[in-house]
Amino acid sequence: MHATALCSSAVAALLAVCVMTAWGAAAPNEDEAAVPSFTLPDLLAGPDNTPAASVADWRSTARPHQFSLLEHHVYGRRLPAVPVSVVGEVERADVELEGGIAATRLQARLRLGEGDAAPTTDVLLYVRRGHGPAPVFLNLNFQGNQAETSDPAVHLSRAWLPNDEQGGIAGNRATDASRGVQAHRWPVTDMVRRGYGMATACYADVFPDRPDGRAESAVVSLGRPVAGDLPAAEPGAIATWAWQLSRILDWLVTLPEVDPQQVIVVGHSRNGKAALWAGACDERFAMVVSNESGCGGAALSRRRFGETVALITNRFPHWFCPAFAAYSDREGDLPTDQHALLAMTAPRPLYVASAVEDRWADPRGEFLAAVAATPVWKLYGREGLGTSDYPPVGRSVGEWVGYHVRAGKHDLLAEDWRHFADFADRTVRELPATAAAGNAAETRPTADPDFRPVQAPLPVKPPADAVLLFGDGSEGPPKFVSMAGGPIDWKVDGGGLVVTKSKGHANHIHSTEVFRDADIHAEFVVDKAAKGNSGLYIHGLYEMQIFDSFGVEPLTDQDEGSLYRFAKPLLNASKPVGDWQVYDIRYTAPRRDASGKATKPGTITAWLNGKLVQNGVEFSEPRSPYIPYRHGVTDHLRAVKKRLDETGEGPLFLQDHGSPTKFRNVWIVPR
Repeated sequence: MHATALCSSAVAALLAVCVMTAWGAAAPNEDEAAVPSFTLPDLLAGPDNTPAASVADWRSTARPHQFSLLEHHVYGRRLPAVPVSVVGEVERADVELEGGIAATRLQARLRLGEGDAAPTTDVLLYVRRGHGPAPVFLNLNFQGNQAETSDPAVHLSRAWLPNDEQGGIAGNRATDASRGVQAHRWPVTDMVRRGYGMATACYADVFPDRPDGRAESAVVSLGRPVAGDLPAAEPGAIATWAWQLSRILDWLVTLPEVDPQQVIVVGHSRNGKAALWAGACDERFAMVVSNESGCGGAALSRRRFGETVALITNRFPHWFCPAFAAYSDREGDLPTDQHALLAMTAPRPLYVASAVEDRWADPRGEFLAAVAATPVWKLYGREGLGTSDYPPVGRSVGEWVGYHVRAGKHDLLAEDWRHFADFADRTVRELPATAAAGNAAETRPTADPDFRPVQAPLPVKPPADAVLLFGDGSEGPPKFVSMAGGPIDWKVDGGGLVVTKSKGHANHIHSTEVFRDADIHAEFVVDKAAKGNSGLYIHGLYEMQIFDSFGVEPLTDQDEGSLYRFAKPLLNASKPVGDWQVYDIRYTAPRRDASGKATKPGTITAWLNGKLVQNGVEFSEPRSPYIPYRHGVTDHLRAVKKRLDETGEGPLFLQDHGSPTKFRNVWIVPR
């Protein structure tokens, strides 16, 4: 059995005497002795209740199932990605922080979607100047970017905000009096001194925090309903704030000042709930931090301690999906609980923080959820929290799941940030990008530890030793020929080389350059037609798949990131249709004897959009029936294959499979 019975074993001491009680929404419980007895749903169970026994089971079955339960019963369906663009220009300024720290301040207004009606969010970022790409903490704030710092050059928030005379919010708008009023929650100088970037945006930019805020929120631009009886799994404010965090990440990873593999999402209180959901939905976040997020965040709902489902959905009906309110005073009927939310972060680092006097957020419930989530990290061979003993005040515990409880009230303080940074120092910053990024490859070493390609911002500049096959068209005609060996009929459009479809899906093109082993780089955009189907045929034998796989779970060996019919991707790194994407592939060809028999398998390590998707996978004979030497064969191709058999050297093919995929910046570095 993998069900977690928290009122038994070593954890029982934390709960004191567990008794059944019946109390209504108007009477919150703050007595540990009155916590009801409960058993948590099996965290490792898949849809047929079979427990995951391996990482593969978790990724393919249990995690998608547990994620779906959270979607349908707590947060609502994950909102789709949209194009992100900068309105105007990014404002960069050299500034000096306290203590003479040289920093760069960036401000940008991001448009989240297409058209002038799409919502915008204002992002503020500080990074240390002259220290290269930095790991970045990203959080949402409550009163505008100007409230997080006393810097007079930071723009005032334009969002609707609750009036706060002491906080400088009047007429539901930020005033100059709001500058720096919450700077104690955002110790930018200390964190930049430690080498971290600090990014923030106001949560109210995309969803005003009031029950009727839906009609003015970003969900309108996404075509979601705003009035009447909403569908049970319709996302609310928390899901929208999580979506905002991912869209900001879309922009951050394009900046030369930011390490795209080391962006950490942080949230306090309700924004802590959003940070946890953002980390669950978007595995690009290298680490997730929840500070005093309470009910619907890190705290177990079944404990019914402090704020409960009834209380939170009554006071904030716009936060969660409508289905969540149905569990008011009946938390035991929930098919999920918050340990499942925390487990969505695995195997990436997770940090949960509480405060002694913040009983409303249930500090013990937050800790116990972290205890209960730990089995998923163990699947990856990692120690999670590593203890079931509640820690002393002020002491941080845990290995890949961290926790501390601070003295004091509900707040986000410099002490909390120090713990976050210490934890990130020994997890995110001291590990290769693959270990922090949250993919299944972390169960074994990276096959090519020296192969860590730069994949942002796009387009990537080719290295000096690269053979450029096609850039953007300005450097001359593409170094490709047709299947018959003549000129290609693919068109150059908008700086990209676009597939010209054929009736038989065999209008491939191949490079004039041949190679044996090589590093291969290609940037591409998939189209809606034919699911964006295309691919990179290496030597015309082995296909790195290109396909519209954004958001697909579970993945197969025919989804984007797969070595087609050999190995499914380690994780889903695909971007939406219309976004530029990038492959970097380290290819080592099979070695063959004089008869053509493979004596040593080939290997591929591949990165897609900043994530390791193939880690030294081995292959020998091709498995696809669609390779050019079997499908659309010409006399020219027979000669290409003959040379490949005799020398081990062959070209790179770009595939026609019925979709107008666009390519640019295609190069190889022979090895």
